[in-house]
Amino acid sequence: MKTCCLLVLATLVSGSVTAADQFSWLRDDSRSSERVLGYLEKQNETTNAYQKTLQNEIDSLQSMWRENRPQRSEKPWRETNGVEYAWNDYTLLSRAPSSVDATTVIFDAKHHAEQYEYYQIGGWKLSPDNSLLAIAEDLDGSEQYQISIVELATNKITPVITGVEPSIVWSNDGKSLYLVKQEPKTQRPHTLINKSLKSGVETSLFQEDENAWLLSTYLTSDRNFAVVQSNSDNSSEQRFLDLNTGELSPPIQQRQEGIEYYADRFADHVYINSNHQRKNFQIYRVSRSDLMNIEAWHLFGDFETGEAINNFHLFRSGVVVQTNLQGKQKLHVFDESDKLIKIENVAREGGVAWVSQVGDYNSNKLHIRSMSMIQPGLWERFNTLTATRESIGQDVYPNYQAEMYVTQTLNVENDGHAVPVTLAYRKDLLNKLSPVVLYGYGAYGVTMKPYFMPQTISLLDRGVIYAVAHVRGGGFKGEQWYLSGKGLKKSNSIVDFVAAARTLQTYQQGERAILAMGSSAGGTLVAGALNEAPEVFAGASLKVPFVDVINSMSDETLPLTAQQYAEWGDPHKESELSAMKAYDPYFNLSKADYPPVLISVGLNDRRVPYWEGAKYQAKLKSLTTGSGPYLLSTNFSQGHSSDRRQSLSQQAFEYAFLLSLTHKNTKAEQ
Repeated sequence: MKTCCLLVLATLVSGSVTAADQFSWLRDDSRSSERVLGYLEKQNETTNAYQKTLQNEIDSLQSMWRENRPQRSEKPWRETNGVEYAWNDYTLLSRAPSSVDATTVIFDAKHHAEQYEYYQIGGWKLSPDNSLLAIAEDLDGSEQYQISIVELATNKITPVITGVEPSIVWSNDGKSLYLVKQEPKTQRPHTLINKSLKSGVETSLFQEDENAWLLSTYLTSDRNFAVVQSNSDNSSEQRFLDLNTGELSPPIQQRQEGIEYYADRFADHVYINSNHQRKNFQIYRVSRSDLMNIEAWHLFGDFETGEAINNFHLFRSGVVVQTNLQGKQKLHVFDESDKLIKIENVAREGGVAWVSQVGDYNSNKLHIRSMSMIQPGLWERFNTLTATRESIGQDVYPNYQAEMYVTQTLNVENDGHAVPVTLAYRKDLLNKLSPVVLYGYGAYGVTMKPYFMPQTISLLDRGVIYAVAHVRGGGFKGEQWYLSGKGLKKSNSIVDFVAAARTLQTYQQGERAILAMGSSAGGTLVAGALNEAPEVFAGASLKVPFVDVINSMSDETLPLTAQQYAEWGDPHKESELSAMKAYDPYFNLSKADYPPVLISVGLNDRRVPYWEGAKYQAKLKSLTTGSGPYLLSTNFSQGHSSDRRQSLSQQAFEYAFLLSLTHKNTKAEQ
């Protein structure tokens, strides 16, 4: 339930911390400077010329992906008010629960999407009477969403507001929308508004004035209220919005530094997940009339010491609590009288799994997605009334034989810590020179699951070992693992990644080239590792990389920067600035023999603006003693995320670039 921006909007350097450098001219907030755009286009020309030399490999990869297009099991539909819905390839569908024949097309957005070079739908909600559809559209990759209303009887699309978050809440009479507006410059979600569809009148209901706090909303299980949430990096404050009257309650509890709570309600009771008494969180149950009295919150459930409460879900059958104990995800299932009836491991032995989709209160069902690096995805339905699970679909890939591949998790020792590294390879192609593609992220406590992906399998079929390093700063081993790579300890993530790379160089007595990949905050990790040990890596790919950390965190006027000080450090504090200087990739570029690097950015990216990658590439080229290439690819029509229509071609170039850097890969026998 916690909503938090996963990466700061990068900012211009504050003169109080560091001076402007020779490449700071590449920042152009308007994204219209002829000098800057000309420079980016010139870099694209160089990159495109190099890409042409790889065209055979790119075509081969894309051909393989097309030929091995999966027969995917159908993703579970979302059940709401006794009807199932699915958003599939720009088309919204509906049907009766578990029916496969009576499917209705509610809205087809394919033709509408074709009008734009970039198009993503960030959210959607049907009106209470199902006559209107509200959609949140990102038309340029900037994540400045436009809300449009679709009249389903005619398919007429009418834009109603721009510059808002993608979360949409309807009033129960269907006459207005509750939305969260973004600050125009910073995009900080900060004001709750009611937007009348008839008059167009916009009424402000609440404004979050604290620069380090964000505003968000979500529906309660009874669907009569929305939770209006303010949160910082480590604290939260919530209110209830009555969707019948429009009345906004006082805070459930006043905000306190370090205290978080997340509520849901149905009938006469409210359930709350909070850390106010237990750092790993605890579930509480309270009557609606006593909600504001924290002394009346009663403990719900009994959990093991060290077991972290991740989330909870309310159903007519009872309550399901998601927990994490030493990296193992569990479901605690309680009946309608709050009696524990079962504890279920989410993952099967040898694989990874997660709760992927949850039905509404009356559905009594949630869905589990499971897979491994070499085992295609499986969908299972968990019945919360009977506490049983059943398989409802297995992905099938033509000509794929799982027994030809191996996956395992190594524990790499570094500074007294065991760093997990999950890897996979094809048995008959492994030799002492098989190269390694090593992926990492290592931030925000995010766990990089070892997914099954046909694109990854295509690397294995070329004799590559694919690996994911679960470094400190990520969430693979729980909260403490995250904290030990956060903020002033961010350097730990980087040395973990280097240790993983060094170990993989000699994996199974090999002499292996290491090719690194990182995206967004993972770009901080990989670029930092290139500074730490450039000789270890044969090449790297950095996508929308957060690499100019000190400069980006130095503008205290930008609230999303202030909210992320705990994650990256506050450069206005001398002790923290010193720690940041130890890992900042841009700051630490030096005269060294750097391996070839491909940097990909989006011009409209507001999370990690294009100029971070552009400045990094320019400085890298000016300092390196290596021969490169050091390529910059700027997509002029997208932002932080790729348009799904272009993502595979971009990925094929990225893989072909990495494969071109070593002649040690082998191909599968035909």
